[in-house]
Amino acid sequence: MPLSGLDGRWWPWRRKKKEAYQEVVKQENREKEAMKLLEKEQMQKTAMELLEQYLQFQQEVEKEGKKEREGCFEAKHPMSAFFLFSKERREALLQEKETILEISKIAGEEWKNMAEEQKAPYEEEQNGIFSCASSI
Repeated sequence: MPLSGLDGRWWPWRRKKKEAYQEVVKQENREKEAMKLLEKEQMQKTAMELLEQYLQFQQEVEKEGKKEREGCFEAKHPMSAFFLFSKERREALLQEKETILEISKIAGEEWKNMAEEQKAPYEEEQNGIFSCASSI
């Protein structure tokens, strides 16, 4: 079907207009992508700065904590008087070649049968450890 004179004249104009529009859209898309990359890069820089600040703060806290805790018992929960007793007793019972289960039973029975005067040194040692741990 032949194009009329009017349609034939406007057809190239539409194509040029469409191409110009597509160029503008491509340019805008490139600008949007560039802005996204810039924002992403800025967020990464900010995150890295915050991470460095956090790590520096953490190192300072560890240094201060180590100064305060020097010479103190390092466990979160210090040993009780019974555990201090059983630690000493376990060494002697291991030399007699007892099993771990038997050693635990023997130490428990001995602790139950001990008088308060015999338990006192272990309780004093426990109090010394607790006072050091509570100052942390």
